[in-house]
Amino acid sequence: HGFPRRRSFPRHPPRAPVLWRRKPLAKLDCMCRTLALLLLPLALVAAPPAGAKIYKWVLPDGTITYSDRPQEKGAKEMKLPPLQTYTPPPTPAPAPGPGTDKDKPATGYEVVKVVSPQPDEVIRDNGGTVNVRLELKPSLRDGHQVEILLDGKAIGSGASTSASVSNVNRGQHTVSAVVKDAEGKTVASAPGVTFHLTRASRLTPAPAVSAGGS
Repeated sequence: HGFPRRRSFPRHPPRAPVLWRRKPLAKLDCMCRTLALLLLPLALVAAPPAGAKIYKWVLPDGTITYSDRPQEKGAKEMKLPPLQTYTPPPTPAPAPGPGTDKDKPATGYEVVKVVSPQPDEVIRDNGGTVNVRLELKPSLRDGHQVEILLDGKAIGSGASTSASVSNVNRGQHTVSAVVKDAEGKTVASAPGVTFHLTRASRLTPAPAVSAGGS
């Protein structure tokens, strides 16, 4: 009477789970060979320093191992191809924007021009007086001087950017200017401006001026 006796089985220690069982190299199929070929460049590009040596050996289970130190007796040194380097082309300098130093002439003057008289201006003066005024940016440098010309002849020279001349004949005239350095060389010039001067005479009397209002 009673329950049947339970059979006893020998107890064995639990085995570790096998994640992946490698086969000998001779039995690797095409996929495994392809995987090994794909992993080879990754192992070689694992940032070995210049001149470092790479060793290869095969474990008893067929696993191919690479290292920079021979850890097995059968490790063989691999002949690596020369490292390929890439030298990028030089970066071109950015184009200078407006207002940069490259926009300035070599003389250091940004603006040299005649502002008075104006182009084609008609000046009416019985004494033939003409007032000339220049615009110069930046201001005159040390050792430089301005020479103002009327019809090619100097009417003023020095550090002043204005000049006045009298008894100019009626008709068309041109005023210009140049900037000279300490050696007398022209370092900048203002384009010529043409104007017209009229003077009262018996043939062309001055216009009458009304004494009263409108």
